[in-house]
Amino acid sequence: MYNKFDVCVSDFSKESEPGDYWYDCAILETTEILKEFNSNDWELLLTQLKLKPIFWQKRLIECLGDLHNSHELEVLLNIINTNNEDLFISCIDTLRLLNLSNLDNSKKEQLLSKIDILLQNASSPVKRVLEEFIKKAS
Repeated sequence: MYNKFDVCVSDFSKESEPGDYWYDCAILETTEILKEFNSNDWELLLTQLKLKPIFWQKRLIECLGDLHNSHELEVLLNIINTNNEDLFISCIDTLRLLNLSNLDNSKKEQLLSKIDILLQNASSPVKRVLEEFIKKAS
C-alpha cells in the first residue's frame, strides 16, 4: 500500500499548488489508501519521510486528520520539526483536528513557543489557525 500511496502523492508534489484535481479528487483517493495502511506501511512511511521533498510532505499532511489512528499524530510530530514555515503551519492546522491527549507537555510547550514567534507576523487566516491550536492545546 505504501508504494501506491507514494505514487499518488508524488504526482502532486512537484509544485506548491497541486491544482484543482488534487483537492477535488486525488486527495480523497489518497486518503482512502492511507486508511488501508497496515503497521508495516506506516513504518515505511515514517522511515521515508526525511527523504521526501517539502511538497510531498505537505500533500501527506493534507490527507491526515480524519483517519482516527495513532499514526497520524506520530507522522505529524515527525514532520513538524521543520524550518519551512508553510509546512509547520500545515502541521498545526491538521493537529487542530486530532486528539492531543497523547501529546506530552514538553512537546506542547515547544510548539506553543514556535507559534508565539509566528503569530507576530502572521496573516489573518494563519493567525486564526495558530490561535485555534493554542486554545485546543491549552
